[in-house]
Amino acid sequence: MARTEGTSFQVHPNDEQEQINLMQKFHWSLLNSQDIKTVDSHLEQRGGDIYSVTNSEHYVKLTFSRELDLPNLSEIKRLEQSFFGLPVPKYPKLFPGNIWLYLVLSLFYGAGIVIWITYFFLWYKPKKEEADRLFQDNERKHQQIWAELVKYD
Repeated sequence: MARTEGTSFQVHPNDEQEQINLMQKFHWSLLNSQDIKTVDSHLEQRGGDIYSVTNSEHYVKLTFSRELDLPNLSEIKRLEQSFFGLPVPKYPKLFPGNIWLYLVLSLFYGAGIVIWITYFFLWYKPKKEEADRLFQDNERKHQQIWAELVKYD
C-alpha cells in the first residue's frame, strides 16, 4: 500500500465542485464530501422579554488524499504552495459605515455628498485600482502555474 498525505477543509456548498476540480489539478483525490448542517436554538433575554434565537450553519467538509510516491511531487507541491500563497485582493467598501448616514448628512447642506465624494476620490478609487491590479496579477500568475502544472500530468 502506497504512503499518502491528506488534507481536509470546509467550503461553501456552492463552491464544492469548483474546489474539488482545483484540488484534482494538484493531484489530490477526493476521499469524502460531507454536507454539514447545524442548527443551534437558545433563549436570550432582551430587556424584559425572552426571545428564541436560532443560528444555523451549512457547509461542506472535503477530505483529500495524495500519494507520496508521485513523480515530480516536490515540483507539484511548490506550484501548489505558490498558487495558494498568492495575496487576496481586499476591495474597499463603496459606502463605509451605513448608506443611511450619508443620506441623512446630505440633508444638512449636502455634507454627506461632499464627504462621500471626498472619500471616493481620495480613498476608494485608489484602493480599488490597487485591488484590481493585484487581482489581474494573480490571474496572470494562476495561468503561469497552470501552464507549468500541465507538464506533470
